[in-house]
Amino acid sequence: MTPVETQSGPASPILAPKRLYRLIEPVYADLPTDDLADYFRLALERTEERFGQECGVEATLLARREGARWKAVAGSDEKLLERLQKLSRAEHEIFVAEKTAFWKAPFPTAIWLLGSRSEWLALLRLSRLPDEGPALLLQMARLAIQHRAVESGWTNILDRARAIQTSLLPDPLPLLSGFDLAARSVSADAVGGDVYDAIPLVTDAVGLMIGDASGHGLPAALEARDVVVGLRMGAARHLKIDATVERLNRILCDSTLSSRFVSLVYGELESSGWFDYINAGHPAPLILTRHGARSLPESGRVLGVSRESVYRIGHAEVPPGGLLVLYTDGVTECPSPSGEEFGVERLAGIAQVLLDAPAAHIVSAIFDALQEHSCNERPPDDASVLIARRAG
Repeated sequence: MTPVETQSGPASPILAPKRLYRLIEPVYADLPTDDLADYFRLALERTEERFGQECGVEATLLARREGARWKAVAGSDEKLLERLQKLSRAEHEIFVAEKTAFWKAPFPTAIWLLGSRSEWLALLRLSRLPDEGPALLLQMARLAIQHRAVESGWTNILDRARAIQTSLLPDPLPLLSGFDLAARSVSADAVGGDVYDAIPLVTDAVGLMIGDASGHGLPAALEARDVVVGLRMGAARHLKIDATVERLNRILCDSTLSSRFVSLVYGELESSGWFDYINAGHPAPLILTRHGARSLPESGRVLGVSRESVYRIGHAEVPPGGLLVLYTDGVTECPSPSGEEFGVERLAGIAQVLLDAPAAHIVSAIFDALQEHSCNERPPDDASVLIARRAG
């Protein structure tokens, strides 16, 4: 098996949010969500208990919006109560836009906006203003708490969400001269956060996308739906892919219902084999030939984390007889019963052996291998593959 050749990308923690989120999400999994006030109170207590030392959390306060004011409903820290009463209009606009905000004066404070209608506010008094690591941890904690709250109120519309999600997957995939396209997505839950798309652009090009809203379940599925709709609108308006992705990122950051972040690869594949793409914090796509494997590096951060994120366009070529393989981490991180991950090398090896096979056959072989690797156990994460095979 030929090792995968990697290209250096930006030296930033692009993939860190997803991995960190997966570690944090189970911390709140056992908390009851029947009463949101009680749930948020317990979640703040759990945050202080688990992350207080690392993030410097000294006290917490929960408030609910009543008209134009915020009323404290849990917590008795006098400094936070006074801070709540003195929130200015400018400060209010900041945390409404950012969902998580940090302030230095009059003392270090983290503020979270929570709830499907942004009707809850959490204040965390800190011993120090956090640097990048603790700040990201607190941001991911807020996302995990928010996700669980939002999901608890939507479980009765899973069938409708499943129908919406299925309707967004392109079937059949569009034709591209000289290429054979195939894709498949398998959800770990009733509905999932993985999504793929193939958008006809002109007679000799298609837009290819694969994305992964962190976690799975209904909120992730709805976030994935927003991504598909946003990218299709950008393609319909003939926007450049970097402008489309940056605009979509800002929309996700501003959404009051957004409880997730999304990694994705979106690019325009031409019949000549040229592939212009953006990789927003997603597992690196592969270009496979008989002579080796090349991965396409990240060119920006996952969507939904920061409105200021910038995305660079990468360039690659799928040679005659080559494969372009887009996938989600539910494929490469699928564990065996002993905990061994499926891995990028195994994925690349299966596809390389089948270079001359139809794209649909390659996709089927990958999922057969995943099932064998996991010993037919239910996957812990959604898994998706999109393949474009160029004729030799």
